[in-house]
Amino acid sequence: MRHLSQEGGFTFVELLAVVLLLGILVLVALPNYFGAESDARREVDRSNVRSINSALALYRFRNNGTCPAAGAAFDAFLANTTYFPDGAPIDPWTNPPASDPYGDTYSAALCRVQMSVAGPPAVNHTDGTGH
Repeated sequence: MRHLSQEGGFTFVELLAVVLLLGILVLVALPNYFGAESDARREVDRSNVRSINSALALYRFRNNGTCPAAGAAFDAFLANTTYFPDGAPIDPWTNPPASDPYGDTYSAALCRVQMSVAGPPAVNHTDGTGH
């Protein structure tokens, strides 16, 4: 009868322990990954809101205190390369990214946008600062 202990390799128990440890690491890491992804999207959305509201303030200054009307006028404002040389901010919540989710939250009376509609409902920042 041959003795298996003289042959090289790992035992079943050793392999099982390694697989178990890898499984635990994956279970710990995945929630952190998805939480970080959501936080990053939220920060991009806040940055987009600040950018659009800053551009709206400049538009208002250049146009004697008037703001673009909702709808097509706001879409034209977002497409204006004077205010957005690199193009309108992209919504971080939609897949594929949508270029104009902010039109749904634009208020011509306030001359401001809020967080994109597709964002998580728990976050609602009307001033663009997240507070």
